[in-house]
Amino acid sequence: MGERTEKPEAGWLDRLGRSLAAPRFGEEEQDRLARVLNLILLYGFLAIGLTAVAATAAGEPGKPVVIGASAAILLLLQIPLRLGRVRLAIFLTFLFVLVLITVVLAIGAGIHDLGAMLYPVIIAGGGLLLRPKEFLAIVLLSWLSAVAIIVLEVGGWIQRPPAIQTSIFALLTVTAFFLLAAMPIRLLANDLNRHIARVRENEKALRQSNEDLQREAAERLLAEAALRESEERFRVLAESAFEGLCIVEDGVVIDANPSLARMLGGKLDGIIGRPVVDFLEADRAEAILQQLRDRSGTPFEHQVRRLDGGLVAVESRSKSIPYRGRTVQVTTCIDISERRRGEEERRILEEEIRQNQKLESLGTLAGGIAHDFNNIISIISGHASLLAGKLKANPKAQAALHTISEAAERGSAMVRQILTFARKSEAEFRALRIQEMIAELVKMLRVTFPRTMEIGYSCPSDLPQVWIDPSQLHQALLNLCINARDAMSGAGKLQIRAGMIDGEAIALRFPAAAGKRLVRIQVQDTGMGMDEETRTRIFEPFFSTKGRGKGTGLGLAVVYGVVQAHKGFIEVDSEPGRGTSFSLYFPASERQELLPPREAAEALPAARGSETILVVEDEEDLRELLTSVLHDFGYGVLVARDGMEALERYRRHRQDIRLIITDMDLPKLNGAAVSRSILATDPDARIILISGFIETALKESILASGVREFLAKPYTMPQMLQVVRKVLDE
Repeated sequence: MGERTEKPEAGWLDRLGRSLAAPRFGEEEQDRLARVLNLILLYGFLAIGLTAVAATAAGEPGKPVVIGASAAILLLLQIPLRLGRVRLAIFLTFLFVLVLITVVLAIGAGIHDLGAMLYPVIIAGGGLLLRPKEFLAIVLLSWLSAVAIIVLEVGGWIQRPPAIQTSIFALLTVTAFFLLAAMPIRLLANDLNRHIARVRENEKALRQSNEDLQREAAERLLAEAALRESEERFRVLAESAFEGLCIVEDGVVIDANPSLARMLGGKLDGIIGRPVVDFLEADRAEAILQQLRDRSGTPFEHQVRRLDGGLVAVESRSKSIPYRGRTVQVTTCIDISERRRGEEERRILEEEIRQNQKLESLGTLAGGIAHDFNNIISIISGHASLLAGKLKANPKAQAALHTISEAAERGSAMVRQILTFARKSEAEFRALRIQEMIAELVKMLRVTFPRTMEIGYSCPSDLPQVWIDPSQLHQALLNLCINARDAMSGAGKLQIRAGMIDGEAIALRFPAAAGKRLVRIQVQDTGMGMDEETRTRIFEPFFSTKGRGKGTGLGLAVVYGVVQAHKGFIEVDSEPGRGTSFSLYFPASERQELLPPREAAEALPAARGSETILVVEDEEDLRELLTSVLHDFGYGVLVARDGMEALERYRRHRQDIRLIITDMDLPKLNGAAVSRSILATDPDARIILISGFIETALKESILASGVREFLAKPYTMPQMLQVVRKVLDE
């Protein structure tokens, strides 16, 4: 703890000075009168003391006693003064002095005594300190005192000096003296009081004015402090805001925040002082300035030019505000590049979702019609094959049957296309060298396309492999080339290119491409091109611009389905009169081994047999065709029309049946359930499952359960006979 400092004890002079000081009452006029009266009492006490000494020295025995008693009375007059009765104390003081004068003159030399000099003192002091009525009373009492002294002196009751003769006429002189003294002093006192009042009023006004000035100064200081605080708060907010902010006056940037400087790729000193148009798109500057001058504060989107010349998409709003005594515009800019990128990504995703929904709808349709359509094609092609064997000697019949077979094959190809872009067909993936496929494709196109078309291609030899279904990719590229041929009306230039591209280069259009190595295949033609409306619909199933009878509208839908099935991306660039370019992007494969392509089945003559076969088929014509063919090749045949009948026939003839041929889509119980039920009781049962389409996972599950073979519709009778013999001979 610190040492305690004690104040030194006050001396006796200080204590005496404080005790003799005038009291304070908190009221200016009263305090002034108290100070004056206190001085009068103190100096009067001192003067009475000196007078007592002088009277003693002069040999006047009565005066010292009276004067001494008067000194004591003066001290007693401090009592009403200290009690705050200032006016009463003043009046009593003057009254006491008047009494003292009268006594002193009475026991002294009369009106000619030196004490008579106090009469003018009383009149003058009373005029200055007393109220008019009190002053009049003191003047009257003083005159009566002087008159009494003169009367006593004239009557001989007061001994007067021998040399001085006082007559009764001295009363007139004294009266005139009092009149001449009292009136000017009162008038002077009144004037002095008025002057003092005016001075006080002026002082009060000055004090009020000073207080007002001090209050105004304090308010100004508070306002300046508030302004500084507001400016500091604005500066902190402006500098910490994520939005770019600038203050513009007469089209010139007069202030800005660091966020705007970062957005524009520079520093504040490179922005402040420059015209706003320096940071706007040149062709839209006037329209943007008009928007900024709009006082509605409505946000709008545009682009600002960075200091390096690049453009940044922003959302701006502006409003007018008072700023340092003038009107300026405050403009905020929010960088919306990420938002636009997100909107573009969302648009692309929504487009993909819409396209996938179309494909899903078509896939549902394809799944519904594939079974019946394949049955029809199988019936047509099967009967054509049977008739072809029986009518070998009839050329006209052979030509007609050949036409029927080609039509059936075209129908079969159409079903495969539908299942491909609807992603209902099974893909056989393997590592593929794109350059080899493109070279073979170009070689075929140069033979089949008109010679008036120029066909070229470029493909680097070190292009990485892609994990893909070769047949589906070949079909997709062929469809693009056929469309290009039709768009050029047989004359023009068709260019096929392949190369590598980093996924980041197209990540804005295809967000899923980010971080991937992609192989790009471009098919470009110099045809008529497409407008925007056509370009948005080209991947829709059955949409075509070729006219009735010139196309199915499935070609580009197949291309889209193939690309989607391989987790790739497709992009179209086309304008009317400037040709079309399709870009297909496929992920580069990390696998390096190349699987040998599947060899085409050799057309071997079908072998005969004598085993009993259970045929389960709900389509009557196909069932009769298959039964007839198997009978012709020596097989015994049992038939069932649905899954429940198939199980009943199998239980009844289990010892005789060596093979079950069952369709996948059956009434009551489908082919997969029939197969599982039979294999559960007889794991060695031989089963061939037939279907127009089947999911890969389901197919693998069925084959893993013990089904020996899977045959896709539509099939030919030779294919069926070869598969039957293969399964029976295993």
